Amino acid sequence: MAADQENGSVAAAQGGNLVVAEGPYSIWGPSDTPAVISETDTGSLELGVRFRADRPGRITGVKFYKGTGNGGTHVGSVWTTSGTRLASATFTNETATGWQTAMFATPVQVQANTSFVASYFAPQGRYSASYNYFTTARVNGPLQAPKSVPGAPNGVFKYGAASAFPTSTHLSANYWVDVIFEPTELDQGFGGPVLLVKSDAHPFSRYFAEVLRAEGIGSFTTADLSSVDATVLGQHDVVVLGEVPLTAAQATMFTDWVNAGGNLIASRPDKKLAGLLGLTDLGTTLNNGYLLINPAQVPGLPNTTMQYHGTADRYTATSATTIATLYSNATTATANPAVTLRTTAGGGNAVAFTYDLARSIVLTRQGNPAWAGVERDNDPPLRPVDLFFGAKTGDVQPDWNDFAKIAIPQADEQQRLFANLLATINRAKKPIPKTWYLPKGLKTAIVMALDDHGTPGGTQTYFEELKANTPAGASFDQWETLRATSWMFVDGATMTDAQAAAYNSQGFDLGIHVNTGCANWTPASLETTFTSELALWATTYPSLPPQTGNRTHCIVWSDWATQPKVELGKGIRMDLNYYYAPSWWVNNRPGMFTGSGLPMRFADLDGTMIDVFQVVSQLVDENGMTYPAAIDTMLDRALGYEGYYGVFGTHYYISGDNFGTQIITSAKARGVPIITGKQILDWTDGRNASYFSAIAWSGNNLTFTATVDNRTNGMLRGMLPVHSSKGVLTSITRAGTPVTFTRETIKGVTYALFPTAAGAHTATYTPYTYPVSFFTGATPANITTTDTSAGELGFKFTPAVNGRITAVKFYKGPQNLGTHTVSVWSSTGTRLATATATNETASGWQTVQLTTPLNVTAGTTYIASYFCPGGRYSYDYDYFTQARTAGPLTAPSTIGSGGNGVYALGSNFPNQTYRSLNYWVDVVFTSP
Repeated sequence: MAADQENGSVAAAQGGNLVVAEGPYSIWGPSDTPAVISETDTGSLELGVRFRADRPGRITGVKFYKGTGNGGTHVGSVWTTSGTRLASATFTNETATGWQTAMFATPVQVQANTSFVASYFAPQGRYSASYNYFTTARVNGPLQAPKSVPGAPNGVFKYGAASAFPTSTHLSANYWVDVIFEPTELDQGFGGPVLLVKSDAHPFSRYFAEVLRAEGIGSFTTADLSSVDATVLGQHDVVVLGEVPLTAAQATMFTDWVNAGGNLIASRPDKKLAGLLGLTDLGTTLNNGYLLINPAQVPGLPNTTMQYHGTADRYTATSATTIATLYSNATTATANPAVTLRTTAGGGNAVAFTYDLARSIVLTRQGNPAWAGVERDNDPPLRPVDLFFGAKTGDVQPDWNDFAKIAIPQADEQQRLFANLLATINRAKKPIPKTWYLPKGLKTAIVMALDDHGTPGGTQTYFEELKANTPAGASFDQWETLRATSWMFVDGATMTDAQAAAYNSQGFDLGIHVNTGCANWTPASLETTFTSELALWATTYPSLPPQTGNRTHCIVWSDWATQPKVELGKGIRMDLNYYYAPSWWVNNRPGMFTGSGLPMRFADLDGTMIDVFQVVSQLVDENGMTYPAAIDTMLDRALGYEGYYGVFGTHYYISGDNFGTQIITSAKARGVPIITGKQILDWTDGRNASYFSAIAWSGNNLTFTATVDNRTNGMLRGMLPVHSSKGVLTSITRAGTPVTFTRETIKGVTYALFPTAAGAHTATYTPYTYPVSFFTGATPANITTTDTSAGELGFKFTPAVNGRITAVKFYKGPQNLGTHTVSVWSSTGTRLATATATNETASGWQTVQLTTPLNVTAGTTYIASYFCPGGRYSYDYDYFTQARTAGPLTAPSTIGSGGNGVYALGSNFPNQTYRSLNYWVDVVFTSP
């Protein structure tokens, strides 16, 4: 190519540092010009630049410098460094020469210190160039185009007749491609019906942005309290108010807005809001206590106490409904609410978390800040476990997270309570579409991470085992291949650069196992260690891209948040240092010692978000748990009725045991992906950058636009509540084409899950008609069982609107004899209504009228049943493996409800399940 010519000088081309206070920023200024304005090469090719920003933001457009002869249609793109195109735009209204600009229809969200490639396609060549330019980096404000190094070249190109990802390089050339970058804060969403009100003086209030994102809600705007007025409130359906003090005028503003129909969720609210919230302040507090959710108010969440961390204010719920109750310990209830809901006369709703939910989530995940830098377990060096270990010699306290609750992702479940309440209080306005946690509706995945301390052939051996267990034709992008990350020592390494590059090209992820010598660090020494270790790795393995994840040797963690801050400065944004060990503390108890299975950002001591994701090493080959039973337990809790979803990190020494093989066997048996740290980071970034906008009603149609980041690789799943104020969801279309969806009850709410692609969507909700029953015209596959045991047989159901149950029905086979009684129960076992069947037919559906219709409440779960004294009932296996809907009624799936299709021996409350059986019980439901 003509780029073989060496023209121009770096010094002349680098230009000045053009800093704009608020942005937008570009790498070069308008007066910067190439050494070679127009090359003689007329080949068709893609030309690009590798760049990164030192803060999060968005790329709104791409630029290139044009010389004479550089004709044809030019297309600009932004790519991940692995070659996923994130956006493209065609240049229009070009000038004859000089800088040309194309803006993206949808900006590209970029993360701090993460490398991307910007490029343009030049179909007639004649591009501009400066050679030996990227022998040094170009820095302008937050943007850097780094110098060209092996494995991460700068100044890249690719010849071809069509636009493609550029990977070739020559003489560190600058081909004069640029971007337009606008910084954003981590607490910003994409706009929509939700308003997050925060205060920069109280950074924990900003962490609700991460909570919303983790729960799949990107349709929010964040505003500082000082900028919020009645006009701003009036532009939103729901306001999330972090723990911030209010003036009297501000309290009045929120009160007036809710009384006029607005919806508010307040986290440890200012007491000036007590009247609006229906609370009477008692003037006392409860620190680091527990709460118990009322399943009749919010079904589908754990029916046991869970911890919160921080301070809760004690109130009496005078005119509010108690959603959850404060407990002073795991078993002792108080008379005070933890979460409440009050509906105003004007139709507005006010929810109070009497503790700061955002702070509690951070502290549950990251440990006790008072123990930061303290050696508590007498097992140096300092590790993350020291932030959780209670039994310090001379200072014995309870473990930070209660091991009796270790199976429960307590932080995650409280986030789901928050998300469910948000959807509930906004039901009268509109459903808010959101995204599922993992690709393709998966409920769990294993992040396979090895620590290779120089074991001969260790990494290669296990990588080959993963390859051998990967099905033929499996797709890496679709999480079908079995892959792993390996962090390796350079000293004694047995893998060559060429071998490492080959594995990387197959989707494996490699990096250095950063080593402090197993010694505690200071912030300065940790910075020095990372700098030297990463440089050593880059020199040893020049063909590999920079690593994006880390687990430090010996899991050294000497304070609260220095390590993720140092990692962020090196482009490392996924951390697996939180590590479930040692064995004598774990005591063979599989679980989530951080209360979470979700990748979420770290926070600093003051609550400020750090753009590094915590992924916990839950499955550790040296923590003494019984394997593979512990692996199976974690996966089955995620896949089963508990719904303890998440990604589970591993620690594997590859030192001769069969832990790695056990992971493969357990995961394959359950269809659970085994992925790398890089894959979960890319997925999380892609999901967080995908969102729904322009959400509005048009008659009974909910319209919205999906923006989907390409890093989700077509695997994103949207979620829409099946029920709304307009009726039941009956169809979804995208640009007029039907979209297939499945119904699933998730944490007590029934959603339609649908494959989400970019574009305009319409969801049609059909008005309810009454009366409603589930099984009108349907009959069982099995009319009569051989079982002759007397039992109570039933099913769970939840109405989406208030109404009345006027009758209970059951299907009867000819041998199902004796006197039958029907009942309706609360979810906790109180019999609310009963009646005896009379005038039965020999077989078929029997309808038993209740003497007095039973009023039932929207969003509350009930059980309808009948007593079968001689057995011989009708049944269908595996019927409730999915949710069933009829008008405003939902019979939740077994997984989403703790088991549906319920029974009891004798005439007792039916609370046992087997194989999601449908016993063919039904109700007759009418409107109030």
